[in-house]
Amino acid sequence: MMRPLPYLLAAAVAAALAPVAARADDDTFAITISAFRPTSETKVSAYAPDVMGQSVDFEDSFDLAKERTRPRVDGMFRIAERHRILFNYYNLARRNSAVLDEDISFDGQDFSIDTEVTAKFKFALATLSYEYAFVETPKLTVGGAIGVHWAEAKASIAADDETLLEARTQADGGSPAIGLRFLATPNEQWRFGGYVQAFKANISDIDGQFVRAGVLAEYRFLKGVGVQLGYDWFNLDADYRKTSWNGNLDLTIRGPHAGMTFAF
Repeated sequence: MMRPLPYLLAAAVAAALAPVAARADDDTFAITISAFRPTSETKVSAYAPDVMGQSVDFEDSFDLAKERTRPRVDGMFRIAERHRILFNYYNLARRNSAVLDEDISFDGQDFSIDTEVTAKFKFALATLSYEYAFVETPKLTVGGAIGVHWAEAKASIAADDETLLEARTQADGGSPAIGLRFLATPNEQWRFGGYVQAFKANISDIDGQFVRAGVLAEYRFLKGVGVQLGYDWFNLDADYRKTSWNGNLDLTIRGPHAGMTFAF
């Protein structure tokens, strides 16, 4: 009578020692450092107690630059078969002086028409996600991700005359994020990818939603070095109920990025 247990153990050991099938995304660690040139659309409102403000378009009202090149970092760390950690970070910082062509009420301060003001808007976005690849073939990887987005926004308007009026708001916070990512590698040099992420929630003193998507093409001219071109789109619509900001932010950031990838 045959004893199947030794054969089963031998098969298990052989499977464990067998080489892992090739993956479309075979990097253990990769980081891409890019120049990101987004176009921004920024609408901000801030209310003081018992004083309703208005939605202010920072690009139109203050001639704030719609385009500004900024550094950007994207990365991936494969912690196990089919399991990866993804991260991303960029920020925006813009300011400009302009003469108002309308009255503006912002955070309890009233700025009259024909007043020269300096407006500033800063925004930072960081993402950290865990991804599981439910499709992993030599030519295609498709994964579902869950993680967290952290964002910080600061807006201010200051009069440049003797009144010295100034209004400032700022808020930061995090939210969960769910998403889907794919990467196709038709050959050893070319890589094509894309992703989408979204979430909507009322968490503590922030009621908001965001949607984010992007595509990329990368050419690896060396085994672990490549050039990457991509396009990213992000929209955040959030109501803040904070002591530092009681109001709304409607922000859209979209544009191309180009950079270098280093992987091993």
